[in-house]
Amino acid sequence: MPWDQLFLLERPFEEPALPGRQFYCWQCLLLDGLLSAFPSCAARLDVRRISWARPRAALIERLGQDHQSAPVLILEKERPLPVNAKYANGLAYVDDVFAILDLLAARHGFPAPYRRTVRSW
Repeated sequence: MPWDQLFLLERPFEEPALPGRQFYCWQCLLLDGLLSAFPSCAARLDVRRISWARPRAALIERLGQDHQSAPVLILEKERPLPVNAKYANGLAYVDDVFAILDLLAARHGFPAPYRRTVRSW
């Protein structure tokens, strides 16, 4: 059974240019919190946590060298694809956190963010 894949950055991570400090990606942490709050919905996704350091082999393998940003939701092809999807290596994906939130509600049964319109895909 094909599944949408959600790629998130592991936390915390270090930035070599800023030694001695740790960081997190706020968009990934937001999505991680959503997954934790609604585990039955999260079970419908293939969630992959990847290292902050580049190159990000898992994303390169799926989307190519030019598409290593996270978070990113790679969409399985058997379901309708959103009009705002981007494409690489023959795969549809969304890398905007607000679009990801909308798609998680529309495709996987998560509650919708309050005061945001969930699009009908």
